[in-house]
Amino acid sequence: MIIIVGDSWGCGCWTEEQTVYHRGLEQLLHDDGHKVINLSQGGCDLKTITRRLDDHLMLLKDRPPLWFTEPVTKILVLQTEWHRHLSTAKEKDAEQIEIASFYGTLSSISKKYNLPIYVIGGISDTVWLDEFENYYPGVTVVCQSFTNLLVNDDHRTDEPVYSVIFPKNFITDYELMLKAEKGQKRQQVWSNNSQWFCTDGTHPNHLAHEKLYSHLKKENVI
Repeated sequence: MIIIVGDSWGCGCWTEEQTVYHRGLEQLLHDDGHKVINLSQGGCDLKTITRRLDDHLMLLKDRPPLWFTEPVTKILVLQTEWHRHLSTAKEKDAEQIEIASFYGTLSSISKKYNLPIYVIGGISDTVWLDEFENYYPGVTVVCQSFTNLLVNDDHRTDEPVYSVIFPKNFITDYELMLKAEKGQKRQQVWSNNSQWFCTDGTHPNHLAHEKLYSHLKKENVI
């Protein structure tokens, strides 16, 4: 069985009325015969993602449902923006600290339950390190940038975007202003490539999820 966890990008494809019309990776895995549990929730932050995952794995370990006969084999995590659970970015290196903490927590969960975790850059791209698993055992970046995979046929990117929509009170210095501008450019990329994105303009559509699914197969994750 495969677990998916993330924010609205993990839930699937959205209409302008904010309803899911296709369940994205969950749907494609299900149609391929896989058992899937999707823990994604719209608006989730990094801490909520890891908490939901850990709580669910603990439940399956300690008090599994009577129908639970197929063990979890892997976990797919769609990374979201780092600032969502913060009221302001007080620390100079808040972005690096929050993302590193996220990967560290995923690594702890991987070791705790002896399960491989594959991270996908969703609304937020991921960090890329040549020896990522040496720093975060059990965690693999399988797609650095969902957006770049769609637009440029390459999941890697030299200019990762970790936040697209900054709260106004976050723009407190020049560095954060530059990050906000990168987020605005990312939104423009989505707008310019409507063949891959939903009519709401902020979520990948079912064709995009099919392309991601093909990538995961190519990487032998599925």
